[in-house]
Amino acid sequence: MICERSRSPERKARREVLCDDVDRWGDDRRLWGDEAETPGRERLCAAVRDAVETALTAKQREVVEAYFFDGLSQGEIARRLGVAQQVVQKRLFGAPRGGRMVGGAMLRLRQALAPAVVAAPARAARVTR
Repeated sequence: MICERSRSPERKARREVLCDDVDRWGDDRRLWGDEAETPGRERLCAAVRDAVETALTAKQREVVEAYFFDGLSQGEIARRLGVAQQVVQKRLFGAPRGGRMVGGAMLRLRQALAPAVVAAPARAARVTR
């Protein structure tokens, strides 16, 4: 049995580019879409900006910005940086070591954003009542 990877444009279009250049963000710049602001969204967007800038190493930040904000694939990022695709994957998602996941930008961002994400639904529930 031969499995072929889909090279369709629909597959590539699944991930949207969030922002062209994270360094040029202002506090008034939206991370996603043009819909009306929901309560606490500004605070959550600021927390994401801050986490990307402070919680990640320079190499992780470079990969996260290219992957999520520029919309590049892991292979494209690897070619741009001159590293293997597996290096890009490990910088994004970490690697299993000693029975647990270590490293990785997503883990660091999850940990840095946990307080903001937990607080956001609580605030939204208070506003809707």
